[in-house]
Amino acid sequence: MRPVAIDVAILLPPATRDRIAELNAACAAPAAGGFRFDATRHPHITLGQHFVDADALEAVRAALAPTFETELPLDLRITGTRNGRATWAAVIAPTAALQHLHEGVLDALAPYEVTGHPDAFQVNDEPARDADVQWVTRFRRDSAFDRFAPHITIGVSSAPAPPASWRFTASDIALCRLGRFCTCRDHLSHWTL
Repeated sequence: MRPVAIDVAILLPPATRDRIAELNAACAAPAAGGFRFDATRHPHITLGQHFVDADALEAVRAALAPTFETELPLDLRITGTRNGRATWAAVIAPTAALQHLHEGVLDALAPYEVTGHPDAFQVNDEPARDADVQWVTRFRRDSAFDRFAPHITIGVSSAPAPPASWRFTASDIALCRLGRFCTCRDHLSHWTL
């Protein structure tokens, strides 16, 4: 078995992606322990993060597809920011449609989850941190269902200036390989709501 760390994520529309990338540019640079959004690191809203067997990726894609077939584009709103232990995030207002989509992803992936390790992450630059492995390992227990807290991780920062609230509509969902800081890296599949 070869575990791979995946994220089923809502990708941001261009204007929102650009705003988040601007905020990210004010955070710690990679040399200072942070990361930058670029062509290979995508700001996103996580619906589910999991370790799955690399040999089961086709089955994972097939299991996820029905989850997105009847969903409409999501009207979302950023309400403010919050700081975690190391990262700064834009808080997304919960909605029934977003919660339904999250729960559908978790239900679809339950049969495919396996135990993972740092090598399950995309590591063509810096390796995954122990915190990344633990986050994905405990996602279902700590961050799912009634504990789902939708957000967009902006970057590594201790004293950010909060952005103004704004609304956007999202319709792109991707199955991505996870990298350091649980960033969305390689797109493995894509769906449009």
